[in-house]
Amino acid sequence: MNAESGKSDGTIINRRAAMMGLGGVGIFGVLASRLFYLQVEKAEDYLTLSENNRFNFNVILPVRGKILDRYGEKLAENRQDFRAVLIPERTKDIDQTLARVSDIVGLDEAAIKRIKKDIRENAKFIPIMIKDHLDWKTFSTLNMKMHNLPGIIPEAGEGRSYPNGGVFAHTLGYVGRANDKDMEVDRDPLLRQPTFRIGKTGVEAAAESTLRGSAGRLKVEVNAMGRIVREWPDPKDRATPGKDVWLTLDAPLQRFAAEQFGEDSGGLAVMDVMTGELRTLLSMPSYDANLFVSGLTQADMDALNNDERRPQYNKVISGGYAPASTFKMVVMLAALESKMIDPSRDVFCVGRLRLGNRTFHCWKRQGHGRMDMHDALKHSCDAYFYEIAQVIGIERIADMARRLGLGQRHDVGIAGEKSGIVPDPTWKQDKLGSAWRMGDTLNASIGQGFVLATPLQLAVMTARIANAKYAVSPTLIVGQDLREPLELNINPRHLAYVQRSMWAVVNEEGGTGVASRNIGLPDIEIAAKTGTAQVRGISASERASGVRKNEALPWKLRDHSIFVAYGPYAQPRFAVGCVVEHGGSGSRRAAQLARTVLAEALKRDGLGPRTENSEPSKNKPVRL
Repeated sequence: MNAESGKSDGTIINRRAAMMGLGGVGIFGVLASRLFYLQVEKAEDYLTLSENNRFNFNVILPVRGKILDRYGEKLAENRQDFRAVLIPERTKDIDQTLARVSDIVGLDEAAIKRIKKDIRENAKFIPIMIKDHLDWKTFSTLNMKMHNLPGIIPEAGEGRSYPNGGVFAHTLGYVGRANDKDMEVDRDPLLRQPTFRIGKTGVEAAAESTLRGSAGRLKVEVNAMGRIVREWPDPKDRATPGKDVWLTLDAPLQRFAAEQFGEDSGGLAVMDVMTGELRTLLSMPSYDANLFVSGLTQADMDALNNDERRPQYNKVISGGYAPASTFKMVVMLAALESKMIDPSRDVFCVGRLRLGNRTFHCWKRQGHGRMDMHDALKHSCDAYFYEIAQVIGIERIADMARRLGLGQRHDVGIAGEKSGIVPDPTWKQDKLGSAWRMGDTLNASIGQGFVLATPLQLAVMTARIANAKYAVSPTLIVGQDLREPLELNINPRHLAYVQRSMWAVVNEEGGTGVASRNIGLPDIEIAAKTGTAQVRGISASERASGVRKNEALPWKLRDHSIFVAYGPYAQPRFAVGCVVEHGGSGSRRAAQLARTVLAEALKRDGLGPRTENSEPSKNKPVRL
């Protein structure tokens, strides 16, 4: 009984062991099968997942090209910039992360609102700018507290810098974040990077494709907190830096011109009369372009918008001003080319001219007396030009104005350039819906009425007169849109006559610009013309009692001061066009400023005293 019982128990145990063994084998088989599936069949998939967990690809922004003056001085460059960005997919609680980082970098309500908007409008893997231009202390603190800031990445990158502040602001422009409109036009993924900046105005915008470069990428290994623990650079993935852009400007000369302008408002251009290269292109007052890079405060914006001198407006290429008496060279050349006017014939100026029921006044109330063409320009006699304009007509005047560069954009490479106005009967009918009248011609003959020009156009006009052969056009960006100048096709003797009369303006007694005769360079003379542009009407009663002087008027009611010049007279090198808004008489503020800048340009170009043999005879005007 006991033996049989023991045998039965052993059998049961053996069966149980066999069942357990078979069960173990089965479980092992399932595990082995699963392991084979995961390690062999799905190995590539899980390797990819593993890589994604351990590695990220960061975009490498290209270094933006520099903007340089003609001698290689940096006008726009890059400087180290510390910033913080957020990658939204790397944090589970955006609000908490923003609250923590705000304690370090200081985020106001507007900044947090902007960050959340950027997060909503971009893919979760796109880095979002938290704050840039951090100081070293803040940046260091941010790095020390990374363990508590999931998704936050401190970056040491490069930001745009303008070392001259506002001296070149209107020409260079500035960079800023791409907006929706920018991204519609330009599909480059770089524009979606929160720290990337594109040119918004000026040369920065005009030369964007040259300055930008192209992006690269960098494979990085990160830990669980998102901190980069290793980089895996690949030479094939390097960013391509942007190329430098060279300008024709002379940086020290432009700074000198800005210093001379002081607190005045207006524009000044200095142009090479042979090549068209612009040595100075200045609008004053200006603004610090660095403010637009770092971020304007409301106070900054209010200060710019409330300044009556309009610091953001590029007056040198966009400001439309009546050229006043500087336009008289146009009328002279139109008259000479028409062969309808004998330049030696006198006109007697009594201080006014009657046309129908209107009286057109000369600036000299008592009149100039007998004036031929040479003396009329020297003394700036309005009555003389009223008389000859009636004979030759506005069409000839308008045609000559356009040949000398007025009434047209010169496309120097930056946006905002205005064409000015050279009026004629067609223009008036199209724009105003009314017929041209002889009174319009008289106003135009002295550069008033509908005629408008920019300081740049005045420099172009003067350069073409000085060149005397080619219609030189201004250039700003080296190597961009080089154009072969057309010939002026103006009788050289007529141009010589006008040049000589301009010389008389500053070098003969009685000339309106004689105070500008001495430019501080021995044996170097200039040719010039003054202009005083009225900005208000003068009533008959005020004329009778005496026209109020500019000093007695509010600033905005004072005349514009205008001066054009070129030098040296014997061998022209540079031309200058200058407008000082509400600066009074053209023989004063604009003349003083323009002649000083012209002299500095000549000094910087190495022009010294000329020998007696190179000096032409100047004891008589050119007679035709």
